[in-house]
Amino acid sequence: MKRYFYLKVKKINTKDIVVMGLMLSLYLILNLMTAYSFSQFYLSLNIKLIPIFVLATYTDWLRTLIVAILGGIIGFFLPTNADAGIPLAYVFDYWIPLLLVAICSIFLPRNFRNKKEKVSKNKKLLMSKREKNKLWFEEKKDWFKWMGIWIIVISIYAFLGFWSKTFAGVLFYSAGAVEKNQNVWIFSMSVNSVNSVFDWAIYLATIPVVCYTIYPVAKNIY
Repeated sequence: MKRYFYLKVKKINTKDIVVMGLMLSLYLILNLMTAYSFSQFYLSLNIKLIPIFVLATYTDWLRTLIVAILGGIIGFFLPTNADAGIPLAYVFDYWIPLLLVAICSIFLPRNFRNKKEKVSKNKKLLMSKREKNKLWFEEKKDWFKWMGIWIIVISIYAFLGFWSKTFAGVLFYSAGAVEKNQNVWIFSMSVNSVNSVFDWAIYLATIPVVCYTIYPVAKNIY
Protein backbone atom coordinates (compact mmCIF):
# COMPACT_ATOMS: atom_id res chain seq x y z
CA MET A 1 0.00 0.00 0.00
CA LYS A 2 1.31 3.42 -0.92
CA ARG A 3 0.97 6.08 1.71
CA TYR A 4 2.38 9.53 2.18
CA PHE A 5 4.09 10.04 5.49
CA TYR A 6 2.53 12.40 7.99
CA LEU A 7 2.21 15.87 6.47
CA LYS A 8 3.78 15.03 3.14
CA VAL A 9 1.46 15.21 0.12
CA LYS A 10 1.81 14.72 -3.61
CA LYS A 11 0.38 16.48 -6.60
CA ILE A 12 -3.28 15.67 -7.24
CA ASN A 13 -3.80 13.94 -10.58
CA THR A 14 -6.79 12.68 -12.56
CA LYS A 15 -6.85 9.36 -10.70
CA ASP A 16 -7.06 11.19 -7.40
CA ILE A 17 -9.94 13.36 -8.60
CA VAL A 18 -11.90 10.25 -9.66
CA VAL A 19 -11.33 8.53 -6.29
CA MET A 20 -12.16 11.70 -4.37
CA GLY A 21 -15.37 12.17 -6.38
CA LEU A 22 -16.36 8.55 -5.72
CA MET A 23 -15.83 8.85 -1.97
CA LEU A 24 -17.68 12.15 -1.87
CA SER A 25 -20.62 10.58 -3.70
CA LEU A 26 -20.69 7.61 -1.33
CA TYR A 27 -20.61 9.94 1.66
CA LEU A 28 -23.59 11.94 0.36
CA ILE A 29 -25.57 8.80 -0.52
CA LEU A 30 -24.98 7.26 2.91
CA ASN A 31 -25.83 10.62 4.46
CA LEU A 32 -29.25 10.48 2.84
CA MET A 33 -29.83 6.79 3.54
CA THR A 34 -28.87 6.73 7.23
CA ALA A 35 -30.19 10.09 8.41
CA TYR A 36 -33.13 8.57 10.28
CA SER A 37 -32.76 9.02 14.05
CA PHE A 38 -34.34 6.90 16.76
CA SER A 39 -34.72 7.13 20.55
CA GLN A 40 -34.62 10.32 22.59
CA PHE A 41 -30.85 10.51 22.11
CA TYR A 42 -31.16 10.93 18.32
CA LEU A 43 -29.17 7.78 17.58
CA SER A 44 -28.58 6.85 13.95
CA LEU A 45 -26.64 4.27 11.97
CA ASN A 46 -23.77 6.66 11.31
CA ILE A 47 -21.81 4.85 8.57
CA LYS A 48 -21.56 7.82 6.23
CA LEU A 49 -18.00 8.54 7.39
CA ILE A 50 -16.67 5.17 6.18
CA PRO A 51 -15.79 6.44 2.66
CA ILE A 52 -14.05 9.49 4.13
CA PHE A 53 -11.98 7.34 6.49
CA VAL A 54 -11.10 5.02 3.62
CA LEU A 55 -9.88 8.04 1.68
CA ALA A 56 -7.95 9.24 4.72
CA THR A 57 -6.31 5.84 5.11
CA TYR A 58 -5.17 5.32 1.54
CA THR A 59 -4.33 8.87 0.42
CA ASP A 60 -3.40 11.84 2.61
CA TRP A 61 -4.81 14.67 4.69
CA LEU A 62 -5.02 17.16 1.80
CA ARG A 63 -7.24 15.00 -0.39
CA THR A 64 -9.36 14.11 2.62
CA LEU A 65 -9.66 17.77 3.60
CA ILE A 66 -10.83 18.78 0.10
CA VAL A 67 -13.53 16.11 0.11
CA ALA A 68 -14.55 17.04 3.67
CA ILE A 69 -14.93 20.71 2.73
CA LEU A 70 -17.03 19.85 -0.33
CA GLY A 71 -19.09 17.33 1.66
CA GLY A 72 -19.79 19.92 4.35
CA ILE A 73 -20.92 22.53 1.83
CA ILE A 74 -23.19 20.16 -0.09
CA GLY A 75 -24.48 18.53 3.10
CA PHE A 76 -25.82 21.84 4.34
CA PHE A 77 -28.38 21.85 1.53
CA LEU A 78 -29.47 18.23 1.99
CA PRO A 79 -32.81 17.47 3.67
CA THR A 80 -30.89 15.49 6.33
CA ASN A 81 -29.51 18.73 7.80
CA ALA A 82 -31.37 19.18 11.09
CA ASP A 83 -29.56 22.47 11.77
CA ALA A 84 -30.53 24.26 8.56
CA GLY A 85 -31.92 27.22 10.46
CA ILE A 86 -28.77 27.61 12.57
CA PRO A 87 -25.70 27.56 10.28
CA LEU A 88 -23.20 27.77 13.16
CA ALA A 89 -24.81 24.75 14.81
CA TYR A 90 -24.45 22.87 11.51
CA VAL A 91 -20.73 23.70 11.40
CA PHE A 92 -20.13 22.16 14.84
CA ASP A 93 -22.62 19.32 14.45
CA TYR A 94 -21.73 18.04 10.99
CA TRP A 95 -18.90 19.93 9.34
CA ILE A 96 -16.18 19.95 12.02
CA PRO A 97 -16.53 16.17 12.69
CA LEU A 98 -16.10 15.70 8.96
CA LEU A 99 -13.02 17.92 8.83
CA LEU A 100 -11.49 16.08 11.79
CA VAL A 101 -11.10 12.99 9.60
CA ALA A 102 -8.45 14.88 7.62
CA ILE A 103 -6.44 15.27 10.83
CA CYS A 104 -6.90 11.56 11.57
CA SER A 105 -5.30 10.82 8.21
CA ILE A 106 -1.94 11.97 9.60
CA PHE A 107 -2.02 9.34 12.36
CA LEU A 108 -3.84 6.39 10.78
CA PRO A 109 -1.98 3.08 10.19
CA ARG A 110 -0.06 3.00 6.94
CA ASN A 111 0.99 -0.64 6.63
CA PHE A 112 -1.28 -3.58 5.86
CA ARG A 113 -0.14 -7.21 5.63
CA ASN A 114 3.40 -6.28 4.69
CA LYS A 115 5.10 -9.26 6.33
CA LYS A 116 2.49 -11.64 5.03
CA GLU A 117 3.03 -10.45 1.47
CA LYS A 118 6.84 -10.77 1.66
CA VAL A 119 6.55 -14.53 2.24
CA SER A 120 5.35 -16.39 -0.85
CA LYS A 121 3.18 -19.50 -0.71
CA ASN A 122 6.02 -21.67 -2.03
CA LYS A 123 8.37 -20.38 0.64
CA LYS A 124 5.77 -21.07 3.32
CA LEU A 125 5.62 -24.72 2.22
CA LEU A 126 9.37 -25.03 2.75
CA MET A 127 9.28 -23.43 6.19
CA SER A 128 9.52 -25.52 9.33
CA LYS A 129 6.70 -25.65 11.84
CA ARG A 130 8.68 -23.43 14.19
CA GLU A 131 9.23 -20.84 11.45
CA LYS A 132 5.55 -20.91 10.52
CA ASN A 133 4.57 -20.38 14.15
CA LYS A 134 7.01 -17.47 14.39
CA LEU A 135 5.58 -15.92 11.22
CA TRP A 136 2.02 -16.39 12.51
CA PHE A 137 2.96 -14.73 15.80
CA GLU A 138 4.53 -11.77 13.98
CA GLU A 139 1.45 -11.36 11.80
CA LYS A 140 -0.86 -11.38 14.82
CA LYS A 141 1.41 -8.96 16.65
CA ASP A 142 1.28 -6.57 13.70
CA TRP A 143 -2.50 -6.95 13.50
CA PHE A 144 -2.99 -6.05 17.18
CA LYS A 145 -0.62 -3.11 16.83
CA TRP A 146 -2.52 -1.96 13.75
CA MET A 147 -5.87 -2.36 15.51
CA GLY A 148 -4.57 -0.62 18.63
CA ILE A 149 -3.70 2.48 16.62
CA TRP A 150 -7.18 2.44 15.10
CA ILE A 151 -8.78 2.26 18.54
CA ILE A 152 -6.72 5.20 19.80
CA VAL A 153 -7.35 7.38 16.73
CA ILE A 154 -11.09 6.66 16.60
CA SER A 155 -11.45 7.16 20.35
CA ILE A 156 -9.78 10.59 20.19
CA TYR A 157 -11.87 11.42 17.13
CA ALA A 158 -15.10 10.46 18.94
CA PHE A 159 -14.07 12.50 22.00
CA LEU A 160 -13.39 15.64 19.95
CA GLY A 161 -16.58 15.04 17.99
CA PHE A 162 -18.52 14.81 21.24
CA TRP A 163 -17.47 18.30 22.34
CA SER A 164 -18.09 19.74 18.88
CA LYS A 165 -21.59 18.26 18.82
CA THR A 166 -22.22 19.34 22.39
CA PHE A 167 -21.55 22.96 21.47
CA ALA A 168 -23.77 22.55 18.42
CA GLY A 169 -26.47 21.17 20.70
CA VAL A 170 -26.20 24.19 22.97
CA LEU A 171 -26.78 26.47 19.99
CA PHE A 172 -29.66 24.32 18.76
CA TYR A 173 -31.40 23.70 22.09
CA SER A 174 -31.01 27.33 23.16
CA ALA A 175 -33.41 28.21 20.37
CA GLY A 176 -36.24 26.71 22.43
CA ALA A 177 -35.84 22.95 22.04
CA VAL A 178 -35.66 22.37 25.81
CA GLU A 179 -37.75 23.57 28.70
CA LYS A 180 -36.68 26.73 30.50
CA ASN A 181 -35.93 24.92 33.75
CA GLN A 182 -33.34 22.68 32.06
CA ASN A 183 -29.67 23.57 31.77
CA VAL A 184 -28.92 23.55 28.05
CA TRP A 185 -25.30 22.46 28.52
CA ILE A 186 -26.23 19.48 30.70
CA PHE A 187 -29.01 18.50 28.35
CA SER A 188 -26.76 18.72 25.30
CA MET A 189 -23.95 16.78 26.99
CA SER A 190 -26.30 14.03 28.14
CA VAL A 191 -27.78 13.58 24.67
CA ASN A 192 -24.47 13.75 22.81
CA SER A 193 -22.58 11.51 25.25
CA VAL A 194 -24.89 8.59 24.47
CA ASN A 195 -24.88 9.52 20.80
CA SER A 196 -21.07 9.73 20.66
CA VAL A 197 -20.55 6.38 22.42
CA PHE A 198 -22.97 4.76 19.96
CA ASP A 199 -21.09 6.32 17.03
CA TRP A 200 -17.74 5.28 18.54
CA ALA A 201 -18.89 1.65 18.66
CA ILE A 202 -20.09 1.81 15.04
CA TYR A 203 -16.81 3.37 13.87
CA LEU A 204 -14.71 0.67 15.58
CA ALA A 205 -16.91 -2.12 14.23
CA THR A 206 -16.95 -0.94 10.62
CA ILE A 207 -14.17 1.46 9.57
CA PRO A 208 -11.04 -0.66 10.36
CA VAL A 209 -12.67 -3.78 8.88
CA VAL A 210 -13.65 -1.99 5.66
CA CYS A 211 -10.20 -0.39 5.28
CA TYR A 212 -8.52 -3.76 5.84
CA THR A 213 -10.86 -5.62 3.50
CA ILE A 214 -10.50 -3.32 0.49
CA TYR A 215 -6.70 -3.33 0.74
CA PRO A 216 -6.23 -5.43 -2.46
CA VAL A 217 -8.37 -2.97 -4.42
CA ALA A 218 -6.68 0.10 -2.99
CA LYS A 219 -3.25 -1.42 -3.66
CA ASN A 220 -4.04 -1.64 -7.39
CA ILE A 221 -5.11 2.01 -7.44
CA TYR A 222 -2.25 3.53 -5.43
